[in-house]
Amino acid sequence: MDFVSHFRNSAPYINAYRGKTSVIWLRDQVLDKERLTSIISDLTLLNSLGLRLVVLFDADCFAARLSDQEAIDDTRLDTLVAAIGRRRYLVEALFSQGLANSPMHGAKIRVVGGNFVMARPAGVFNGIDLKAQGRVRRIDHLAIREHLDKQHLVLMPPLGYSITGDILYLPPEQLLIDLAKQIGADKVIIVGDNPLSLSDNQKEMGVSALEQLLSLADSSSPAYLELQVAALVSRAGIARCHVIDGTADGSLLAELFTRDGVGTLIARDQYDTFRQARIDDVQGILALLKPLEEQHILVRRDPEKLENEISHFYVNERDGMIIGCAAIYKLSDDQAELACVTVHSDYQKKGRGDALLSAIEKQARTENIKNLFVLTTQTEHWFVERGFRPVSVQDLPETRQKLYNFQRNSKIYMKLIR
Repeated sequence: MDFVSHFRNSAPYINAYRGKTSVIWLRDQVLDKERLTSIISDLTLLNSLGLRLVVLFDADCFAARLSDQEAIDDTRLDTLVAAIGRRRYLVEALFSQGLANSPMHGAKIRVVGGNFVMARPAGVFNGIDLKAQGRVRRIDHLAIREHLDKQHLVLMPPLGYSITGDILYLPPEQLLIDLAKQIGADKVIIVGDNPLSLSDNQKEMGVSALEQLLSLADSSSPAYLELQVAALVSRAGIARCHVIDGTADGSLLAELFTRDGVGTLIARDQYDTFRQARIDDVQGILALLKPLEEQHILVRRDPEKLENEISHFYVNERDGMIIGCAAIYKLSDDQAELACVTVHSDYQKKGRGDALLSAIEKQARTENIKNLFVLTTQTEHWFVERGFRPVSVQDLPETRQKLYNFQRNSKIYMKLIR
Protein backbone atom coordinates (compact mmCIF):
# COMPACT_ATOMS: atom_id res chain seq x y z
CA MET A 1 0.00 0.00 0.00
CA ASP A 2 2.95 2.33 0.55
CA PHE A 3 3.87 1.79 -3.10
CA VAL A 4 0.31 2.53 -4.24
CA SER A 5 0.18 5.69 -2.13
CA HIS A 6 3.56 6.92 -3.37
CA PHE A 7 2.68 6.13 -6.97
CA ARG A 8 -0.61 8.00 -6.73
CA ASN A 9 1.12 10.99 -5.17
CA SER A 10 3.73 11.02 -7.93
CA ALA A 11 1.10 11.02 -10.71
CA PRO A 12 0.73 14.84 -10.85
CA TYR A 13 4.49 15.20 -11.33
CA ILE A 14 4.62 12.54 -14.03
CA ASN A 15 1.92 14.44 -15.89
CA ALA A 16 3.53 17.84 -15.29
CA TYR A 17 7.03 16.81 -16.44
CA ARG A 18 6.05 14.99 -19.62
CA GLY A 19 7.42 16.94 -22.58
CA LYS A 20 9.37 19.35 -20.38
CA THR A 21 13.10 19.95 -20.87
CA SER A 22 15.65 19.49 -18.10
CA VAL A 23 19.40 20.03 -18.14
CA ILE A 24 21.11 17.70 -15.66
CA TRP A 25 24.67 18.37 -14.50
CA LEU A 26 26.45 15.28 -13.18
CA ARG A 27 29.27 16.43 -10.92
CA ASP A 28 32.61 14.71 -10.65
CA GLN A 29 31.85 13.06 -7.29
CA VAL A 30 28.96 10.99 -8.70
CA LEU A 31 30.73 9.77 -11.81
CA ASP A 32 32.31 6.62 -10.41
CA LYS A 33 30.80 3.51 -11.98
CA GLU A 34 28.82 2.32 -8.93
CA ARG A 35 27.00 5.62 -8.37
CA LEU A 36 26.70 6.33 -12.06
CA THR A 37 24.97 2.99 -12.68
CA SER A 38 22.19 3.95 -10.28
CA ILE A 39 21.85 7.46 -11.68
CA ILE A 40 21.74 6.21 -15.28
CA SER A 41 18.91 3.82 -14.34
CA ASP A 42 16.96 6.76 -12.92
CA LEU A 43 17.67 8.89 -15.99
CA THR A 44 16.46 6.02 -18.17
CA LEU A 45 13.22 5.94 -16.21
CA LEU A 46 12.79 9.71 -16.60
CA ASN A 47 13.34 9.39 -20.34
CA SER A 48 10.70 6.64 -20.53
CA LEU A 49 8.23 8.96 -18.75
CA GLY A 50 8.60 11.55 -21.50
CA LEU A 51 11.07 14.00 -19.99
CA ARG A 52 13.39 15.68 -22.48
CA LEU A 53 16.89 15.34 -21.04
CA VAL A 54 20.21 17.01 -21.74
CA VAL A 55 22.98 15.55 -19.56
CA LEU A 56 26.15 17.52 -18.94
CA PHE A 57 29.00 15.80 -17.12
CA ASP A 58 32.16 16.97 -15.38
CA ALA A 59 35.74 16.31 -16.38
CA ASP A 60 37.62 17.34 -13.23
CA CYS A 61 40.37 14.74 -13.43
CA PHE A 62 42.89 16.70 -11.38
CA ALA A 63 43.43 16.82 -7.62
CA ALA A 64 41.82 20.28 -7.37
CA ARG A 65 38.92 21.70 -9.38
CA LEU A 66 40.07 23.23 -12.61
CA SER A 67 39.59 26.99 -12.40
CA ASP A 68 38.05 28.90 -15.29
CA GLN A 69 41.06 31.23 -15.07
CA GLU A 70 43.75 28.56 -15.43
CA ALA A 71 45.80 28.07 -18.55
CA ILE A 72 45.27 24.71 -20.26
CA ASP A 73 48.29 23.68 -22.29
CA ASP A 74 48.39 20.84 -24.80
CA THR A 75 49.40 18.25 -22.19
CA ARG A 76 46.55 19.20 -19.86
CA LEU A 77 44.10 19.28 -22.74
CA ASP A 78 45.13 15.77 -23.80
CA THR A 79 44.52 14.57 -20.23
CA LEU A 80 41.11 16.26 -20.15
CA VAL A 81 40.00 14.92 -23.52
CA ALA A 82 41.05 11.40 -22.55
CA ALA A 83 39.13 11.60 -19.24
CA ILE A 84 36.07 13.04 -20.96
CA GLY A 85 36.19 10.32 -23.61
CA ARG A 86 36.34 7.55 -21.00
CA ARG A 87 33.40 9.00 -19.12
CA ARG A 88 31.38 9.52 -22.25
CA TYR A 89 31.83 5.93 -23.39
CA LEU A 90 31.00 4.66 -19.89
CA VAL A 91 27.78 6.70 -19.81
CA GLU A 92 26.79 5.52 -23.29
CA ALA A 93 27.48 1.91 -22.34
CA LEU A 94 25.33 2.16 -19.21
CA PHE A 95 22.47 3.73 -21.15
CA SER A 96 22.69 0.88 -23.66
CA GLN A 97 21.56 -1.66 -21.05
CA GLY A 98 18.27 0.16 -20.36
CA LEU A 99 16.67 -0.36 -16.97
CA ALA A 100 18.56 -3.21 -15.34
CA ASN A 101 16.50 -5.99 -13.74
CA SER A 102 13.25 -4.68 -15.19
CA PRO A 103 11.00 -5.25 -18.23
CA MET A 104 12.87 -2.32 -19.81
CA HIS A 105 16.20 -4.15 -19.67
CA GLY A 106 17.69 -3.78 -23.11
CA ALA A 107 15.33 -0.96 -24.06
CA LYS A 108 16.86 1.13 -26.81
CA ILE A 109 17.55 4.63 -25.53
CA ARG A 110 19.18 6.75 -28.17
CA VAL A 111 22.02 8.78 -26.68
CA VAL A 112 23.33 11.45 -29.03
CA GLY A 113 26.19 13.94 -28.94
CA GLY A 114 28.00 16.03 -31.49
CA ASN A 115 29.37 19.41 -32.41
CA PHE A 116 26.48 21.31 -30.83
CA VAL A 117 28.70 23.89 -29.12
CA MET A 118 30.90 26.35 -30.95
CA ALA A 119 33.49 27.97 -28.71
CA ARG A 120 36.10 30.69 -28.69
CA PRO A 121 39.36 30.91 -26.74
CA ALA A 122 39.02 32.57 -23.34
CA GLY A 123 42.01 34.68 -24.31
CA VAL A 124 44.38 36.43 -21.93
CA PHE A 125 43.48 36.93 -18.26
CA ASN A 126 45.69 39.03 -15.99
CA GLY A 127 48.47 38.73 -18.53
CA ILE A 128 48.19 34.92 -18.76
CA ASP A 129 47.22 33.23 -22.01
CA LEU A 130 44.58 30.66 -21.02
CA LYS A 131 45.33 28.70 -24.22
CA ALA A 132 42.77 25.85 -24.59
CA GLN A 133 40.44 27.35 -21.98
CA GLY A 134 37.31 28.31 -23.88
CA ARG A 135 33.98 30.12 -23.65
CA VAL A 136 30.69 29.40 -25.38
CA ARG A 137 30.29 31.22 -28.68
CA ARG A 138 27.16 29.60 -30.04
CA ILE A 139 24.96 26.60 -29.25
CA ASP A 140 23.05 24.82 -32.00
CA HIS A 141 19.86 24.77 -29.96
CA LEU A 142 17.70 23.87 -32.94
CA ALA A 143 19.64 20.64 -33.50
CA ILE A 144 19.44 19.79 -29.81
CA ARG A 145 15.68 20.39 -29.75
CA GLU A 146 15.27 18.24 -32.85
CA HIS A 147 16.86 15.32 -31.03
CA LEU A 148 14.81 15.97 -27.89
CA ASP A 149 11.64 15.95 -30.00
CA LYS A 150 12.59 12.41 -31.04
CA GLN A 151 12.98 11.45 -27.36
CA HIS A 152 16.73 11.14 -27.76
CA LEU A 153 18.86 11.87 -24.72
CA VAL A 154 21.51 14.49 -25.50
CA LEU A 155 24.86 13.91 -23.82
CA MET A 156 27.00 17.01 -23.44
CA PRO A 157 30.72 16.96 -22.51
CA PRO A 158 32.39 20.17 -21.27
CA LEU A 159 34.05 20.76 -24.63
CA GLY A 160 33.48 23.06 -27.56
CA TYR A 161 34.97 23.46 -31.00
CA SER A 162 36.34 26.62 -32.56
CA ILE A 163 35.95 27.83 -36.13
CA THR A 164 39.63 26.97 -36.61
CA GLY A 165 39.03 23.32 -35.67
CA ASP A 166 40.50 23.48 -32.16
CA ILE A 167 39.15 21.65 -29.11
CA LEU A 168 38.47 23.97 -26.17
CA TYR A 169 37.63 23.10 -22.58
CA LEU A 170 34.46 24.82 -21.33
CA PRO A 171 33.94 25.25 -17.58
CA PRO A 172 30.79 23.16 -17.02
CA GLU A 173 29.21 25.67 -14.63
CA GLN A 174 29.29 28.24 -17.44
CA LEU A 175 28.22 25.84 -20.17
CA LEU A 176 25.29 24.75 -17.98
CA ILE A 177 23.82 28.25 -17.87
CA ASP A 178 24.31 28.98 -21.57
CA LEU A 179 22.85 25.62 -22.50
CA ALA A 180 19.78 25.97 -20.27
CA LYS A 181 19.05 29.46 -21.58
CA GLN A 182 19.46 28.70 -25.26
CA ILE A 183 17.39 25.51 -25.35
CA GLY A 184 14.69 27.04 -23.13
CA ALA A 185 15.04 24.51 -20.30
CA ASP A 186 12.20 24.31 -17.79
CA LYS A 187 14.56 23.30 -15.02
CA VAL A 188 18.17 22.56 -14.17
CA ILE A 189 19.19 19.72 -11.86
CA ILE A 190 22.66 19.72 -10.28
CA VAL A 191 23.61 16.24 -9.02
CA GLY A 192 26.56 16.54 -6.67
CA ASP A 193 27.15 17.18 -2.98
CA ASN A 194 24.55 17.37 -0.23
CA PRO A 195 23.20 20.97 -0.40
CA LEU A 196 21.33 20.73 2.90
CA SER A 197 24.60 20.76 4.84
CA LEU A 198 25.16 24.32 3.62
CA SER A 199 21.60 25.56 3.17
CA ASP A 200 20.69 24.88 6.81
CA ASN A 201 18.24 22.17 5.70
CA GLN A 202 16.14 24.67 3.73
CA LYS A 203 14.51 22.68 0.96
CA GLU A 204 13.35 25.62 -1.09
CA MET A 205 14.16 29.31 -1.30
CA GLY A 206 14.21 32.23 -3.66
CA VAL A 207 17.40 33.41 -5.32
CA SER A 208 17.74 36.46 -3.04
CA ALA A 209 17.57 34.29 0.07
CA LEU A 210 20.15 31.91 -1.42
CA GLU A 211 22.53 34.73 -2.28
CA GLN A 212 22.24 36.08 1.25
CA LEU A 213 22.98 32.62 2.63
CA LEU A 214 26.02 32.23 0.37
CA SER A 215 27.39 35.61 1.46
CA LEU A 216 27.64 34.23 5.00
CA ALA A 217 28.66 30.67 4.12
CA ASP A 218 32.04 28.99 4.00
CA SER A 219 33.09 29.04 0.34
CA SER A 220 35.21 25.91 0.89
CA SER A 221 32.08 23.86 1.67
CA PRO A 222 31.63 21.06 -0.91
CA ALA A 223 28.19 22.25 -1.99
CA TYR A 224 29.11 25.95 -2.17
CA LEU A 225 29.90 25.99 -5.91
CA GLU A 226 26.73 24.08 -6.78
CA LEU A 227 24.47 26.45 -4.82
CA GLN A 228 26.36 29.42 -6.24
CA VAL A 229 25.71 28.12 -9.76
CA ALA A 230 22.05 27.51 -8.82
CA ALA A 231 21.75 31.21 -7.98
CA LEU A 232 23.25 32.14 -11.37
CA VAL A 233 20.88 29.71 -13.12
CA SER A 234 17.92 31.39 -11.44
CA ARG A 235 19.21 34.86 -12.30
CA ALA A 236 19.50 33.68 -15.91
CA GLY A 237 15.73 33.18 -16.00
CA ILE A 238 15.39 29.41 -15.47
CA ALA A 239 12.23 28.80 -13.45
CA ARG A 240 13.59 26.09 -11.16
CA CYS A 241 16.98 24.73 -10.23
CA HIS A 242 17.36 21.67 -8.00
CA VAL A 243 20.57 20.81 -6.16
CA ILE A 244 20.68 17.25 -4.82
CA ASP A 245 23.06 14.83 -3.13
CA GLY A 246 23.99 12.45 -5.92
CA THR A 247 25.65 10.01 -3.53
CA ALA A 248 22.25 9.08 -2.02
CA ASP A 249 20.60 6.32 -4.03
CA GLY A 250 17.36 7.43 -5.69
CA SER A 251 17.77 11.10 -4.76
CA LEU A 252 16.97 12.22 -8.30
CA LEU A 253 13.59 10.47 -8.29
CA ALA A 254 12.82 11.49 -4.71
CA GLU A 255 13.51 15.13 -5.54
CA LEU A 256 11.30 15.19 -8.62
CA PHE A 257 8.40 12.98 -7.61
CA THR A 258 7.73 13.86 -3.97
CA ARG A 259 6.19 17.11 -2.80
CA ASP A 260 9.00 18.01 -0.39
CA GLY A 261 11.93 16.50 -2.28
CA VAL A 262 15.31 15.69 -0.73
CA GLY A 263 17.52 18.51 -1.99
CA THR A 264 17.34 22.28 -2.29
CA LEU A 265 15.05 23.94 -4.82
CA ILE A 266 15.72 27.47 -6.05
CA ALA A 267 12.46 28.70 -7.57
CA ARG A 268 11.82 31.95 -9.40
CA ASP A 269 8.07 31.39 -9.12
CA GLN A 270 6.19 31.05 -5.86
CA TYR A 271 6.56 27.37 -5.04
CA ASP A 272 5.53 27.81 -1.41
CA THR A 273 3.51 30.93 -0.71
CA PHE A 274 0.99 32.57 1.60
CA ARG A 275 -1.76 34.48 -0.17
CA GLN A 276 -5.41 35.48 -0.03
CA ALA A 277 -7.72 32.62 -0.93
CA ARG A 278 -9.52 32.43 -4.25
CA ILE A 279 -12.79 30.78 -5.17
CA ASP A 280 -10.95 27.84 -6.76
CA ASP A 281 -9.34 27.13 -3.37
CA VAL A 282 -12.68 26.13 -1.81
CA GLN A 283 -12.29 22.38 -2.28
CA GLY A 284 -8.70 22.45 -0.99
CA ILE A 285 -9.78 24.37 2.13
CA LEU A 286 -12.73 22.05 2.72
CA ALA A 287 -10.44 19.02 2.54
CA LEU A 288 -8.13 20.70 5.05
CA LEU A 289 -10.94 21.56 7.49
CA LYS A 290 -12.83 18.25 7.28
CA PRO A 291 -10.71 16.20 9.74
CA LEU A 292 -10.98 18.94 12.40
CA GLU A 293 -14.71 19.32 11.80
CA GLU A 294 -15.19 15.58 12.28
CA GLN A 295 -13.36 15.87 15.61
CA HIS A 296 -15.62 18.83 16.54
CA ILE A 297 -12.55 21.06 16.89
CA LEU A 298 -13.95 23.38 14.22
CA VAL A 299 -17.53 24.30 13.39
CA ARG A 300 -18.62 22.62 10.16
CA ARG A 301 -18.77 24.85 7.07
CA ASP A 302 -20.65 23.80 3.95
CA PRO A 303 -19.26 24.68 0.50
CA GLU A 304 -21.77 27.50 -0.09
CA LYS A 305 -20.92 29.18 3.21
CA LEU A 306 -17.21 28.89 2.48
CA GLU A 307 -17.67 30.32 -1.01
CA ASN A 308 -19.47 33.32 0.48
CA GLU A 309 -16.68 33.80 3.05
CA ILE A 310 -13.70 33.06 0.81
CA SER A 311 -12.47 36.67 0.90
CA HIS A 312 -11.79 36.26 4.63
CA PHE A 313 -9.44 33.30 4.12
CA TYR A 314 -5.68 33.16 3.61
CA VAL A 315 -3.93 30.01 2.46
CA ASN A 316 -0.48 28.47 2.42
CA GLU A 317 -0.12 26.91 -1.03
CA ARG A 318 2.74 24.53 -1.71
CA ASP A 319 3.28 23.32 -5.27
CA GLY A 320 -0.43 23.60 -6.07
CA MET A 321 -1.68 22.03 -2.82
CA ILE A 322 -3.41 23.96 -0.01
CA ILE A 323 -1.51 22.86 3.11
CA GLY A 324 -2.66 25.56 5.52
CA CYS A 325 -5.40 28.13 5.97
CA ALA A 326 -6.68 30.78 8.36
CA ALA A 327 -9.48 33.34 8.27
CA ILE A 328 -9.88 36.82 9.64
CA TYR A 329 -13.31 38.42 10.24
CA LYS A 330 -13.58 42.10 11.10
CA LEU A 331 -15.78 42.72 14.15
CA SER A 332 -15.36 46.49 14.24
CA ASP A 333 -13.08 49.16 12.82
CA ASP A 334 -10.12 48.00 14.95
CA GLN A 335 -11.15 44.49 16.11
CA ALA A 336 -11.20 41.16 14.30
CA GLU A 337 -11.62 37.45 14.92
CA LEU A 338 -9.09 34.84 13.84
CA ALA A 339 -10.64 31.49 12.82
CA CYS A 340 -9.93 28.20 11.09
CA VAL A 341 -6.16 28.13 11.73
CA THR A 342 -5.41 24.75 10.16
CA VAL A 343 -2.29 23.01 8.86
CA HIS A 344 -2.21 19.73 6.93
CA SER A 345 -1.10 16.83 9.12
CA ASP A 346 1.99 16.21 6.95
CA TYR A 347 3.28 19.72 7.69
CA GLN A 348 2.47 20.20 11.34
CA LYS A 349 5.28 21.01 13.79
CA LYS A 350 7.24 22.63 10.98
CA GLY A 351 6.42 26.28 11.69
CA ARG A 352 3.51 26.48 9.25
CA GLY A 353 1.03 27.59 11.90
CA ASP A 354 3.39 30.33 13.02
CA ALA A 355 3.85 31.47 9.44
CA LEU A 356 0.07 31.57 8.93
CA LEU A 357 -0.40 33.58 12.12
CA SER A 358 2.37 35.96 11.05
CA ALA A 359 0.68 36.48 7.67
CA ILE A 360 -2.68 37.14 9.35
CA GLU A 361 -1.15 39.61 11.81
CA LYS A 362 0.55 41.42 8.94
CA GLN A 363 -2.80 41.70 7.16
CA ALA A 364 -4.46 42.87 10.40
CA ARG A 365 -1.94 45.71 10.69
CA THR A 366 -2.72 46.89 7.16
CA GLU A 367 -6.39 47.05 8.18
CA ASN A 368 -5.57 48.91 11.43
CA ILE A 369 -6.74 46.02 13.59
CA LYS A 370 -5.66 46.49 17.22
CA ASN A 371 -7.36 43.54 18.95
CA LEU A 372 -7.34 40.05 17.44
CA PHE A 373 -9.71 37.56 19.09
CA VAL A 374 -9.75 33.79 18.77
CA LEU A 375 -12.31 31.29 20.08
CA THR A 376 -11.07 27.76 20.70
CA THR A 377 -12.07 24.58 22.51
CA GLN A 378 -8.86 22.53 22.34
CA THR A 379 -5.88 24.58 21.22
CA GLU A 380 -5.70 27.33 23.83
CA HIS A 381 -2.09 26.59 24.80
CA TRP A 382 -0.90 27.09 21.22
CA PHE A 383 -2.39 30.58 21.17
CA VAL A 384 -1.18 31.45 24.68
CA GLU A 385 2.37 30.57 23.63
CA ARG A 386 2.02 33.08 20.81
CA GLY A 387 0.96 36.06 22.88
CA PHE A 388 -2.79 35.62 23.23
CA ARG A 389 -4.28 36.17 26.70
CA PRO A 390 -7.61 34.90 28.08
CA VAL A 391 -10.57 37.27 28.08
CA SER A 392 -14.30 36.90 28.78
CA VAL A 393 -17.32 36.94 26.54
CA GLN A 394 -18.01 40.49 27.70
CA ASP A 395 -14.70 41.61 26.14
CA LEU A 396 -15.96 40.70 22.68
CA PRO A 397 -17.62 43.41 20.59
CA GLU A 398 -21.35 43.45 21.24
CA THR A 399 -22.26 42.09 17.81
CA ARG A 400 -20.00 39.06 18.39
CA GLN A 401 -21.32 38.51 21.93
CA LYS A 402 -24.79 37.94 20.48
CA LEU A 403 -23.43 35.15 18.26
CA TYR A 404 -21.46 33.40 21.00
CA ASN A 405 -22.50 29.73 21.35
CA PHE A 406 -22.72 29.05 25.09
CA GLN A 407 -23.41 25.38 24.43
CA ARG A 408 -20.08 25.04 22.63
CA ASN A 409 -18.45 26.99 25.50
CA SER A 410 -15.37 28.07 23.53
CA LYS A 411 -12.55 29.78 25.40
CA ILE A 412 -11.77 33.29 24.26
CA TYR A 413 -8.32 34.78 23.80
CA MET A 414 -7.16 38.14 22.56
CA LYS A 415 -3.87 39.53 21.27
CA LEU A 416 -2.87 43.16 20.89
CA ILE A 417 -1.57 43.85 17.38
CA ARG A 418 1.20 46.41 17.40
